[in-house]
Amino acid sequence: MSVIDALKVLLLLVVTSVAYGGLRLFQIRTQASPELVRKLFHISGGIIGLALPWLFDDFAPVLLLGVVVTGALVALRIVPQLRSGIGQVIFGVQRQTVGELCYIASMVLLFWLTGHDKLLYSVPLLILALADTFAALVGEHYGKLRLKMSGDRKSYEGVLAFFLTAFFCVHVPVLMWGHTTRLASLLIGVDVSLLVMMAEAATSWGLDNLIIPIWGYMLLKSLLEMDAAQLAVHLTFVLSLGLLMRFWHRQTALGDDALFGATLWGYVVWAVGGWRWVVPPLILLLIYAAVTAKTPKVHRFRFPVVLAQVAGAFFWLLVYREIGARALFFPFAACFGANLAIIALASHKFADPGVAWRSAVSTNTAKGMLVVLPSVLVMDGFTWAVLLDLAAGLLAVYAATAIFYRVQPWLGEFPVDARRWIRQSVVVATTSSIALGIHYGVLRGLPLADVLNPMNLL
Repeated sequence: MSVIDALKVLLLLVVTSVAYGGLRLFQIRTQASPELVRKLFHISGGIIGLALPWLFDDFAPVLLLGVVVTGALVALRIVPQLRSGIGQVIFGVQRQTVGELCYIASMVLLFWLTGHDKLLYSVPLLILALADTFAALVGEHYGKLRLKMSGDRKSYEGVLAFFLTAFFCVHVPVLMWGHTTRLASLLIGVDVSLLVMMAEAATSWGLDNLIIPIWGYMLLKSLLEMDAAQLAVHLTFVLSLGLLMRFWHRQTALGDDALFGATLWGYVVWAVGGWRWVVPPLILLLIYAAVTAKTPKVHRFRFPVVLAQVAGAFFWLLVYREIGARALFFPFAACFGANLAIIALASHKFADPGVAWRSAVSTNTAKGMLVVLPSVLVMDGFTWAVLLDLAAGLLAVYAATAIFYRVQPWLGEFPVDARRWIRQSVVVATTSSIALGIHYGVLRGLPLADVLNPMNLL
């Protein structure tokens, strides 16, 4: 790092300190609301962060700046004297959040990811600094229609404010510097703002300060390469899926944040894998209401429950994105089949606590196959290969259901605590590899005992 870069880092630290001190003075003199002061800090931090690509060519000074500011924020958080004094600019809001740390991390990551592309860096940071701020302020002062979710009190008015602000944060820079047509810039603005809005509505604990800019960067980089017709297809799919989720949400126990997150997941699956990959999660959604009809009325599930349901499948989708192997669809589908079987198993045990374990596992494995069967047929067609992949899916779903039956305590009481979802996620992700192992192993002529040994697939 050069001397000039070191001086620039020092200059930015001074500017940041002055801005922070000014906000503290404003807070003391005006008795402004904690949310307003925190969001003014949000905006000022974004404005300072926007200068980074124009000031630095190397990543090292940006990383150093991020480390120093993060250290200062940690000190404000953990030192009581600082937290109760100047730390009230950030921590005057009484809620659990790590948003200030995620904010700094997102700037550093954006600088590293964008590789000096000022448009790809600036647009996501503008969304974070402005759209997230206006959403919070509008929601606080004018929010009447609350999202149906436990914990955070987000509103539809705030969500709408986020969308409108984000649209202009995307559309105007892309139109001026994105080398696209006017129609394409409009569609990019709508696509990005709609999808980032869903991500913001789905996240909590301040994690949106990390997810919004990184997700916005990924979307913008991808959509800038498309023409208007392709962008229109993407927008049509998102709107159609969103309407379906909104129509069907009364049949599920999902909160609105989980609903937005599930819609976002559906878009990612379609964008990466194509329409065939959407079939397994879509079937799970449609059948869910039937298999949980006899379960107790529980509070609405938050987005982390959706994440637990898709964690294993996300891994296979990510690997598919990297290597493009068609066979990765089968463990992907097995994940959703196993999740449906386990959900049905919990409902079954609650309705009939005395049911024998073999009967419970077998019956609900059959329900899980309602996801796997049509999914495999869609991918394989009516060929001999479908028998192999169905058998592999059946074994994976049965193994997941049987293992979960053994490891989940108090299954008859319909547990919905965090540990239950973690167990389910781990069991499903682990057993789904059986479907892939059998598919490749049989094709190589290995005996079943060797197929179940992963080392033979290397």
